Amino acid sequence: MIDALQTATAGMSRASDRLGKAAQTIAASGAPAGDTALAPAAQVDLSGAAVDLIGAKSAFALNAAVARTADRMTGQLLDISA
Repeated sequence: MIDALQTATAGMSRASDRLGKAAQTIAASGAPAGDTALAPAAQVDLSGAAVDLIGAKSAFALNAAVARTADRMTGQLLDISA
């Protein structure tokens, strides 16, 4: 059960990283903020970033479901052995 929790945690971390990268891509398409020159919106793949956002959300939700299931199974095993 611990392996399942570790795998789910790692998957949620990777999904969070993907979400952050997609958010940076979307933010880079905005107007310049301060002295920082951002890439023009025409050079930023917003559709790909949107797909990454949806994929990251799904991956995080699926890994969270694995963690909940592993937690529930561990609880049941402890109840049986008690």
